[in-house]
Amino acid sequence: MCGIALICGPEVMSLEPAMAAMVTALSHRGPDADGQLRQRNCLLGHTRLQIIDPVGGVQPMEEPTDRLAITFNGEIYNHRDIARELRSEGVSLRTTSDTEALLLAYRQWGEDCLQKLNGQFAFAIWDQAEQSLFAARDRMGEKPLFYALAANGQLIIASEIKAIVASGLIQPEVDPDAIAAYLHLNYVPADRTIYSNVHVLPAAHQLRWRDGQLTVSRYWDFELSTVSMDEQEAVQEVQRLIAQAVERQMVADTEVGAFLSGGLDSSTIVGLMTPHSERRIKTFAVGFGDLINELPYARDVAQTYQTEHHELQMSIDVAEMLQVMAQVYDQPFGDSSNIPTYLISQFARRHCKVVLSGDGGDELFGGYSWYRHLMLRQGVGDSLGQQVLYKAMAELSMSGNKRTWRARATAVKANRKGLDLWQDHLQRLGAGTGIDPLLNRPGSSGLSWAANHRPVDDVRGIDRAVDFDLRCYLPGDIFTKVDRAAMAHGLETRAPLMDVDLVQFVLRLPRSLRFQTTQSLKPLLRQSCQHLWPSSIVGRDKQGFGAPIRSWLQQPAVSQQFAAVCSSTSALSTYLPGLQSQRESLSRHPQLCWNLLCLGLWLERIASAATIKKVAA
Repeated sequence: MCGIALICGPEVMSLEPAMAAMVTALSHRGPDADGQLRQRNCLLGHTRLQIIDPVGGVQPMEEPTDRLAITFNGEIYNHRDIARELRSEGVSLRTTSDTEALLLAYRQWGEDCLQKLNGQFAFAIWDQAEQSLFAARDRMGEKPLFYALAANGQLIIASEIKAIVASGLIQPEVDPDAIAAYLHLNYVPADRTIYSNVHVLPAAHQLRWRDGQLTVSRYWDFELSTVSMDEQEAVQEVQRLIAQAVERQMVADTEVGAFLSGGLDSSTIVGLMTPHSERRIKTFAVGFGDLINELPYARDVAQTYQTEHHELQMSIDVAEMLQVMAQVYDQPFGDSSNIPTYLISQFARRHCKVVLSGDGGDELFGGYSWYRHLMLRQGVGDSLGQQVLYKAMAELSMSGNKRTWRARATAVKANRKGLDLWQDHLQRLGAGTGIDPLLNRPGSSGLSWAANHRPVDDVRGIDRAVDFDLRCYLPGDIFTKVDRAAMAHGLETRAPLMDVDLVQFVLRLPRSLRFQTTQSLKPLLRQSCQHLWPSSIVGRDKQGFGAPIRSWLQQPAVSQQFAAVCSSTSALSTYLPGLQSQRESLSRHPQLCWNLLCLGLWLERIASAATIKKVAA
């Protein structure tokens, strides 16, 4: 895993100090080595975490004719297969690195090479002969790639926004619409950044630049519920594909460990890692007292597979960590699980450079609690009588059944309103109501930012929510959280459940196999992998990695931070004209308060940078 930087266009030869600043800003992503390459009209930079072929994988890398040069972040898990195919076509390779395999694959097949890649990646390739640039990002958005256009026409590319800002070539302008979206979702949507003039290359997209002309296009897309299959056949294929993905992602010239929460996803991965390692697998679990304590479950899995288990109970200085997060994430980020993710990454990095994780399993196999409501909506009607009946049953039932009947009544109510499942899903996500008055936009739906994420009409039922979670929530929240938290410590994370072969197979299966209202969440994963789990894990539902936001906000130091960022003279008040009039009602919305606090601390941080051009809403 690495940090990449590139500047191309006119007058770049005078911009070597800017490139040096960008590389320095990315040093945490690649603490083992760094390098820069100067070509006509292009500067390439790189910081490296040495995982595969430490000697032969030095970057930026040129191919033998010196026509093409690459700076690359990520891992190509099938690079050995690609290398064999290249050799069969007469191409000579000098190293065993995935970087060279990727570079020569592009030389051999052009942009079609993307269809052959199985991995997490973001890369940029400069063509010296054509004076053009080609860049791309992996299918699911595991690895980040940002770009901006400087006033003098240069294109700037980097793994993190902080490197683009460090170049000094642009004046970042805060985007009020991105703030509105962030306040609703708890994160900036995956198709934009918090700045109007710094852009993110979306997942599964490629970028071309030549003669000042830039084009961005999608090179791959997933399909939902497009094939029919027998349940047993599907279970057997899922078993094979997950095992194959884990084996692929253990390829490294350094030891590979695993995050182990004791949940279904991480337990599956650890169980499948064991046969492919000559040494005991190192596993890592962290408990946070009353916040998160999955240590007993993780311990059961570790004992089952005799891993070299490392666990730690930690207390959190929330006020201090909030300041750290404002720096690590480059933009406001309200998913409070970023703090424990940062701390467990710090802990794991003391023992290894690479860990496998279960990220993506909830999106792929339907593991979120919000899917229950949407599944219920498909199983109930839309009559007033049915709604009244369910409400009455909730009142008459014993406590154990009250929640079930209330959930059914809520589902019928949503059906009666005629809410599209996608719209219903968005309204139930994130911070909820109370955002538009802060923005001083009376009468707004609060979801105007979401138009770009509306699924096509062919996507039906619960897949309309899955579509949003895969396109926006997964890359915008989950992978952003994990990438920044882990790479802040120079730790590479890999997500076997995002293996392209596995993803394509599972998502094409019928909804009836992926979601079943009569069973627990993740029915297909349970049927496929429960033989790998100790008995204490089999009946578990998702616990999540969240935080007690309400109690955190009441801590004296955090409360002081919140009061400061919400003052009438604060930067936050500049961007949110309705903040002062809404102060008294905010206590009813702890997630919104948390989002405001994270946003306010981030605004204070960028306000100290002379390069930031503040734009009021």
